[in-house]
Amino acid sequence: MLTALSAFESFLMRWTLRVAMALLVLAAFISLWQVATRFLFEEPSTWSEVAARSLDIWMVYLGVAVAFRTGSLMAVEFLMNRLHGTAKAVLLVAVAGLSLGVLSVMLWYGWEMALRVRFQMLAGVENPFTGEGISIALVYAAVPVGAALAIVGVLARAAEEIATALHHRRLTETSRHEIYEV
Repeated sequence: MLTALSAFESFLMRWTLRVAMALLVLAAFISLWQVATRFLFEEPSTWSEVAARSLDIWMVYLGVAVAFRTGSLMAVEFLMNRLHGTAKAVLLVAVAGLSLGVLSVMLWYGWEMALRVRFQMLAGVENPFTGEGISIALVYAAVPVGAALAIVGVLARAAEEIATALHHRRLTETSRHEIYEV
């Protein structure tokens, strides 16, 4: 069961990172198009700035989810490096709990905000298929989606680190007993 959950989480984070990278590339090309239309053609594109900004927002929230999973966020490791075994596991649970609390608030209020603005449309952007506007809720949805993915990442990383800390404790206790037995 844990192997299946680990495989699903790994698959989810791998694709989250790939989508975030694709959004970065797409936003860069759209920004280049915006500069070209503004300064080369002297006819600024009406949709490119909003589209690039929206893609940047999605890219950041997806990237944050992967950063939580990989432990790439800025951390103060002084205390973490000094602790071992159960003490380190307790600290890891506290840090994960605080992270989950913040991410839960982001998930809840991000969802509420996306629902609240669902009837507002992005300025200067039209749906190319229907000709109607595009809801700004699609941009706001990056917050709850990114928070939900980050929660998965926090839980997976915390489970790994706590298991490692407790396993290290068992190895240390075993090695002490071996020394005394010899």
